[in-house]
Amino acid sequence: MCGIFGVLGLGVGATAARAISEECTRKLRHRGPDDEQFTISEDGWMGLGFARLSINDPAHGVQPMRNDKGTAHAITNGEIYNHVALHKAQLGDAPLHSHSDCEVILPLFERLTDGVKLDAEGLLPAEPALALYDQLRGVFASLVVDEARGVFVAARDPIGVRPLFYGNSADGAMWFASEAKALMEHCSRVTAFPPGHVYLGSRASPAAGRFVRYYKPTYAEKGLVPSTPVDLPALRESFVRAVTWRLMSDVPVGVFISGGLDSSLVASVAKKHLPAGYDFHSFSCGLEGSPDIAAAQKVADYLGTKHHVCTFTVEQGIAALKDVITHLETYDVTTIRASTPMFLLSAEVRKHVKVVLSGEGADEVLAGYAYMHNAPTPAELHEECLYLVNRLHTADVLRGDRSTAAHCLELRVPFLDRDFVDMGLGFNPADKSFGPDHGDRMEKWAIRQAFTKGEAGNDEEFLPSEILWRQKEQFSDGVGYNWIDGLRDHCAAAVSDADLASAAKRFAHDPPKSKEAYFYRDLFEGIYGQCEAVQGLRASIQRWIPKWSDTEDPSGRVQKIHVNFKKLEEA
Repeated sequence: MCGIFGVLGLGVGATAARAISEECTRKLRHRGPDDEQFTISEDGWMGLGFARLSINDPAHGVQPMRNDKGTAHAITNGEIYNHVALHKAQLGDAPLHSHSDCEVILPLFERLTDGVKLDAEGLLPAEPALALYDQLRGVFASLVVDEARGVFVAARDPIGVRPLFYGNSADGAMWFASEAKALMEHCSRVTAFPPGHVYLGSRASPAAGRFVRYYKPTYAEKGLVPSTPVDLPALRESFVRAVTWRLMSDVPVGVFISGGLDSSLVASVAKKHLPAGYDFHSFSCGLEGSPDIAAAQKVADYLGTKHHVCTFTVEQGIAALKDVITHLETYDVTTIRASTPMFLLSAEVRKHVKVVLSGEGADEVLAGYAYMHNAPTPAELHEECLYLVNRLHTADVLRGDRSTAAHCLELRVPFLDRDFVDMGLGFNPADKSFGPDHGDRMEKWAIRQAFTKGEAGNDEEFLPSEILWRQKEQFSDGVGYNWIDGLRDHCAAAVSDADLASAAKRFAHDPPKSKEAYFYRDLFEGIYGQCEAVQGLRASIQRWIPKWSDTEDPSGRVQKIHVNFKKLEEA
């Protein structure tokens, strides 16, 4: 986890460009407290800043990186898990300056663009940039600047696991940063960079470049519904590879455990592939007596991790809301509810590790939300999964990144490994259908079955049955039902009926419909509303509302299937 900043097109001179770069990068220091470096062009046209959290090759992996001639530069926040294979296959014996996984990007860029002529608009043709980023297996927000040719390329990973924002200023400059807060005071509009895309820009007109999509999976083609049955052994192997890739680190790695399927499975696979005697720390949080704390302890005891529990009160969570919203840069109710416990827990995690694994993304890829049992057809279930995955960077992915980065942590999410996502969204959605109309089959049946001992060629026990087949609890529910109830009560007391009735007058864009939503929106506007650029930030926010449900409340516990399964468990 690091913070990147870049501005192309400033006409203020090198001294002023450096001052601006330092000011903006300073707002990202929570993402990278270990080091801060800058590269400024002699004329001030280019300013790059990097706030580093040292994970791989802490001693040498300094950014911004540059070529030997000093004519091309790169900054990347991310992890490139196939960097060794790419180096060997495409760069041969060419030496690099470090063992940093991100260092392969610049030499690959130079190899792919060598001899390539600029197009009529003065931009690089799209093909080399698409080829560069499409072959990376990992997560990244990246910017490469070729000063010699006066062109640059920015890119974001397919799911948007690593954050990236861009903006424009009145002088025509193009701005990039890991978080919007670094750009708000300089740009007229700040917007989330679209995942799975590259931006091609030029010195002549930095803000007049173009976005091109490089990630084009066949399962996302309009009207196409996958018909291939799920291959359980392949699904298991893909997930194991995704987890083991994310153990790449020169500093200690830990894991969040909520006690549910997703994080527990991540923890189990990781534990099996870490060296014997590795101090594997696990972490859980919740209100005193919450469902997640009890379940997480069972998982930790089974796996033999060094487990840490963070309990918090509703009052502590409420007191943290302003800080949480400042880091999240959103007013979405679901995201704030779930982020606050993770934000509080991350302060404890940072005392023990720098890297932490988590289970985000499983529900979107494998259809794990309670309301999905009401999907009218498998085709519509597939479309809903696609919809949610395409918006993960505005919801759970955003929550995970910001809640942990606020405390100088790097979060890694194996369920959102590109190859696993391709497999998880590429099989027949009928194999994801669940609920009363499907023999009371549980959500995420496929991944549960794939990791069940004695099934699908699996001869290992990864988790006890009561954990492997535990019903889904959304994070903001599992930390304790009183958490959401306490939030609602607090917001109901803080927001008057008259305030809510006049919400549409005060908030012309996306007015809140509940007192809880009003309370969060009021905090958000107080933090960011004074900046002109906030219009783009507001447009990037996506409210999460369950589909095929008789309620707009996003809490999983209010869905009927959740109640039905609870009755079955108690019977």
